[in-house]
Amino acid sequence: MLLSRPQILALVMVFYGLVMISPLFAHFSVSGTALTFGLLGAVLILFRVGDLEVSRLFLYLGLTVFALLCIPGLYWMDPRYPLSGIFLVFSLLLLQLTDELTIDWFVTFATALMLILLIGAVIGFVLALNGVSPLFEIANTDGRSNHFYYTTFSKIRWGNIIRPSAIYDEPGALSFMVCAIAALRHLRGRDARITWLMLGLGFVTLSLAHLVYVLIHAMAERLRARNFIGIIATILPLALLVVYFGGHEIIEKRLLGRISMTETGQIVGDNRSWRMVNAAKHMDTHPESILFGADSSCRFDQNTCKKKFELMGENPLSPLALHGIFVSWPYYLALLLLITAPLFGKQFLVAAGFGALLLQRPYIVGIGYSLITLLVVMMTIERIAARSGPARLIPVGGSRSVGELT
Repeated sequence: MLLSRPQILALVMVFYGLVMISPLFAHFSVSGTALTFGLLGAVLILFRVGDLEVSRLFLYLGLTVFALLCIPGLYWMDPRYPLSGIFLVFSLLLLQLTDELTIDWFVTFATALMLILLIGAVIGFVLALNGVSPLFEIANTDGRSNHFYYTTFSKIRWGNIIRPSAIYDEPGALSFMVCAIAALRHLRGRDARITWLMLGLGFVTLSLAHLVYVLIHAMAERLRARNFIGIIATILPLALLVVYFGGHEIIEKRLLGRISMTETGQIVGDNRSWRMVNAAKHMDTHPESILFGADSSCRFDQNTCKKKFELMGENPLSPLALHGIFVSWPYYLALLLLITAPLFGKQFLVAAGFGALLLQRPYIVGIGYSLITLLVVMMTIERIAARSGPARLIPVGGSRSVGELT
């Protein structure tokens, strides 16, 4: 066998968590639900899960997810609700199968993928900056066009300046995944220089959330002299390239300029607060949505939902207003665990930083995002628990020498 069991499982996790959220699958009419069930069948056969001892924790969590989803399903008389829990439950199953070595291989493979995507994003950014037109375009699931600039997609363009998104639907998704892997690398004790290379390249997305996470991540680091010199040596060439391509103006106008205040006292780049206000108003006038959501279309047909209601998405209140507590409780539980993690030590600030990203990307019950979020949550709990020495969430498996690779 060319690949070991941990390597195969790690690759499945990379594909499910980092690749399957790409709009390319929808463009080629590949259903995320069908693909998830296909992966589930392959995993059950390949790893003979029936022969394994199933953890009670993961079993109870999976059953709870399905049972609670039946409640809004009965309320809206929509049988799709229980089935929609497959993404989160499949993520729980993958975590059930992991051990220390699998997690290490996942971080290694995910780091390599992120670096490839980021390098492609930088190349596409430079091509667009020099006037190169996109090769083609596809439609995102929200109907907006996503243009392909040879090595990266981008749906946002100002003149010759684009915000690259790699294989994803928007630059914020690329930044989210980069920050998630950076958080996992920190929690696994990986080489900070490579982590900072990823975070530095991630600024090509011109994401405000990326800037916020990087600042929090920096506070969590132990910046010894050796590490500090290594980080500077890694970031300095990137900074010189930015200046060479006129990036100082790009950063000032397109990144830092979005932090400036308008005459009404709002942040220029803030496109979430007013949606949160809409969500709060909706729950005030329709309190039943707190339990069952605004409408079943808000769970299964976003375009129809947007026609029925004012925009309420991508903020901490949107899961409650759109889907109801029986669907969104895992999101709020994960958010609580992540935000409070720094109480156990400064090194867990990265968990809170990742939690801050979830405030504007509350997709824990969705495909891909569920696995990545649960990985960060599980690793945070594991590292906190290791301080006091109770039973482990992740079984120890094999040598961890892979951790020395990156």
